[in-house]
Amino acid sequence: MAAEVVLDASVAAKLFFLEAGSEAARVLALSDARLIAPDLLWIEMASIAARRVRTDGLDEALASRAVSALDQIVAAFEPMSGLAERAFTLSSRHGVTAYDATYLALAEQRGTVVVTADARLVAKARTAGLGGHVRLLDDGGRP
Repeated sequence: MAAEVVLDASVAAKLFFLEAGSEAARVLALSDARLIAPDLLWIEMASIAARRVRTDGLDEALASRAVSALDQIVAAFEPMSGLAERAFTLSSRHGVTAYDATYLALAEQRGTVVVTADARLVAKARTAGLGGHVRLLDDGGRP
């Protein structure tokens, strides 16, 4: 069975919008890793796509497809209700945003890693003793 990997919004965005790290994100998506995410990813992608429309002039229909196509890349979405309490604890104790803590909580719960392009998240997770549950996309993103 392929390893599970939690996909965060910073990496998911690179799959749909051309930016630094897009090729590494594609390599991850095409690997044998089973990508999972909290259902928060839907809203975060909607926010990213809307921002691209407003600030970069991206075609609205194209941005909308990036949001609706998530289920073609992510094998399973985990409800936030089962992650919220742990996300709160991580956020309040370690200064991780509640959003980022949701991805970390899922990785911790499933015994896997979050692949992120956010170096600050990696640093905070390591400080919190959760370095084994997070990988920077530039590091290959492999568990």
